[in-house]
Amino acid sequence: MPVWQIQRLDPGYLYLIEDNGRYKLGKTKTEKDRLKAAKTWLPDMKLIARKPLWGISHHERCLHTALVRHWYSGEWFKFDDDNEMEQYFLDGFGAFADDNPDRNSVDFIYWYNEGMVEFVTEMDRQNLTLSKFKMQESSVQKTT
Repeated sequence: MPVWQIQRLDPGYLYLIEDNGRYKLGKTKTEKDRLKAAKTWLPDMKLIARKPLWGISHHERCLHTALVRHWYSGEWFKFDDDNEMEQYFLDGFGAFADDNPDRNSVDFIYWYNEGMVEFVTEMDRQNLTLSKFKMQESSVQKTT
């Protein structure tokens, strides 16, 4: 009997693109259509990774929350001088399988809980929406 019972709901891909030191973390239901469209408004973008998962809406939200201190605008993040977090994020995201949403969905739980879950906990503790939490945390970073 498996340890994790994977709920095969909300399938899709989380993708990460880079443009001029900024990273866009997004989701798409199809493997290539969203990225093809992105090429029209960001012709020089670099696809870092596109990984299949179950529960992409939840996973995307978790990552947006975890990266709140690096929020730039919309779904864009910029790590500035936090090279350690940037490398942790890029290595972890890149390590997911390219073709196994079951394995990725389990591995995500471990990766996320290892180094990023405290931001979701704090956002929930303060009873804030993600957009309000982004504004609060990004302004904290700019004043310190």
